[in-house]
Amino acid sequence: MTKTGTLLTQHPTDQPSTSRHAIVIGAGLAGATTARALAEQHWTVTVLDPQGIAAGASGNLAGVVYSTASPHLTPQNRFYQTSYRHALRWLHHYGFPSSDQDGQLNGVIQHFVNDKQRDKFTAAMDSGAWPADLLRPALAGNGVELVGGGYLRPDRWCRHLLNHPAITLLDDSVTSLQEGSPASVTLDKGTRLHANAVIVCAAGASQQLPGLGWLPLKHIRGQVSYCQATEASRQWQQAQCHGGYLTPALDDLHCVGATFNLHDSQPAPTDADDADNLAQLKHYLPGHWQALGGEAIIIQDRRVAFRCQSLDFVPLCGPLPVATDNPHRTATGLYLNLAHGSRGITGTPLCADLLASKITGQPLPVDAQLVDALDPSRFIVRKRKRQPEWKP
Repeated sequence: MTKTGTLLTQHPTDQPSTSRHAIVIGAGLAGATTARALAEQHWTVTVLDPQGIAAGASGNLAGVVYSTASPHLTPQNRFYQTSYRHALRWLHHYGFPSSDQDGQLNGVIQHFVNDKQRDKFTAAMDSGAWPADLLRPALAGNGVELVGGGYLRPDRWCRHLLNHPAITLLDDSVTSLQEGSPASVTLDKGTRLHANAVIVCAAGASQQLPGLGWLPLKHIRGQVSYCQATEASRQWQQAQCHGGYLTPALDDLHCVGATFNLHDSQPAPTDADDADNLAQLKHYLPGHWQALGGEAIIIQDRRVAFRCQSLDFVPLCGPLPVATDNPHRTATGLYLNLAHGSRGITGTPLCADLLASKITGQPLPVDAQLVDALDPSRFIVRKRKRQPEWKP
């Protein structure tokens, strides 16, 4: 076995090959969708996560199935639209949410927060870039409805996807990756597992793996407040997005959130962030704030998580590039599915199908432009245009 930078390069003769087996690192939305996409292609999948299912940013009580509309169909905006439609197909195909206690896909209301946003969404509709089966004016007036979207429990969605006979979940930590045919991972207890493909879906924690510290990821702290439902608020049926978001009650609690702080690494929740969430709700949706109790709103609980986002707001989905080589090359058998930001429910199904298609040799679900837009190596290419000799 030889060493290339901090990624181990395993020669094909070092270990026997493993047939149609994948290892997925991470059991959140990215990991669960990736594992299920491969299982549906008749692969066996081992999912590794020491924290269990949906323990990170995928673990909030509720998440919103939504997207951002634009009249300009850039690769970024095409991904937002294509992934939204793709996510709705997945949810319907797998029958989730199966009950009101898991959420509802009954549309999401986006309230305009300023004239710029109103103009953007209006242009998206008027231009035909976003057709009426995806986006239409909201009945209430100052907003639009994302048709077919909704809210759901992300942890239950993850469990639903991972409930497949070809998927095994282990609570082991990965300490290193080894490219090769087969590729492999080394666990914290020293065991090595081999597979045809290893897919890293560990969000911001991926940077802690040897050889992945260069990944251009932002860790954005968000706190959501869980507010006690009232007689009036229990009648709400649709998720509401404004400067933040508000979901109908699950377990008699409404999710009000979420803060957005790039420069705060504090994992503990704060009263100040709860106050910010309620102040934002009062500012944009004063009627909802009042129905929830106004100044007497009861916060029963709160949760902090860190969104993982890329520098260009598009996920990293594709083969892992070896950045220590110049020119870079693709690491054999290693892949990434990361940086879904606050759109994890929406973006992960399309990325999962893209990776599964690449790994299994099936036709890709998107065109070459979107494949390139998602390719993790794009950041190396951009960096070396400015600094040709750059290495991490």
